[in-house]
Amino acid sequence: MTSKGTPLPLHDTLRDLALLRASSVDLSGLIADDTTSSQAPREVEVVEESTSQSYAFVREARNALRMHDSGEAQKQATRIENLQVELVDVLGSLSD
Repeated sequence: MTSKGTPLPLHDTLRDLALLRASSVDLSGLIADDTTSSQAPREVEVVEESTSQSYAFVREARNALRMHDSGEAQKQATRIENLQVELVDVLGSLSD
């Protein structure tokens, strides 16, 4: 197509419309109608719930990364290991 040509030549457009009519294609069936769909509100709820869960996951992942980067996770792991050692010692002294 040249720059001076019409974007939709009338002859070609009319031919395409005639072919669509002759082929009995129902164009309204190809387009989703949001007003008649009874599942549309449910689908919207599902999408909103999924989006909400996605945001919560991202928030938790960012918190975990922030804690990891600050070294807080390592501090807590060391504290837990120390407590485990103390509890094993207490258990050992109780069993004697």
